[in-house]
Amino acid sequence: MERTNYQNLLFEILHELAPVPPALWSSILAVVEIRSIKKGRYLQAKLLDLHIVLEGIIIKRWDDAGPLQNDVIDFISKKQFILHIEDVDGSYFKADSDVVTAFISRENIIKLMEEHPIFANHSNYLIATVLNRRSFRGRLLKMPAKDRKTTFGKEYPEANFHCSISDKSSFLGISASYYSTI
Repeated sequence: MERTNYQNLLFEILHELAPVPPALWSSILAVVEIRSIKKGRYLQAKLLDLHIVLEGIIIKRWDDAGPLQNDVIDFISKKQFILHIEDVDGSYFKADSDVVTAFISRENIIKLMEEHPIFANHSNYLIATVLNRRSFRGRLLKMPAKDRKTTFGKEYPEANFHCSISDKSSFLGISASYYSTI
């Protein structure tokens, strides 16, 4: 895919959240970076920087999880967002496949909101979506294991198809062998 195709996908994602007037779109194009991240690489960002996944899957993991602890916090795939707070919550983001993201720094997010007040609608939705995804795992872990696996397959279709059983079972809070049997 060419860069313009990624820009078109970014426009579609943002336009689904709130209207993107031409002046706002021009300002976004001036500050957005389309980044390619190879499988196995870590995402580097500062506090409250934003990545929007355009292609691939990124796994959020606990930074200090021991070998027997569940370390997968979330799967972030196409059209989903990462608002970086790993310095605060002790986590990291790692590409599970080759990934393409749209990156906007915190400074540029603030600049966009100052220049285009409508961009605050986009930012509010991004933050609400990220927080909702975080609380989803907590609700998921309260379900019986079979229901967790079924719900995971519906809510995370790309991760369910592409990610390893050990990562999926870690996220669901069950052993890999039990995951395979249910």
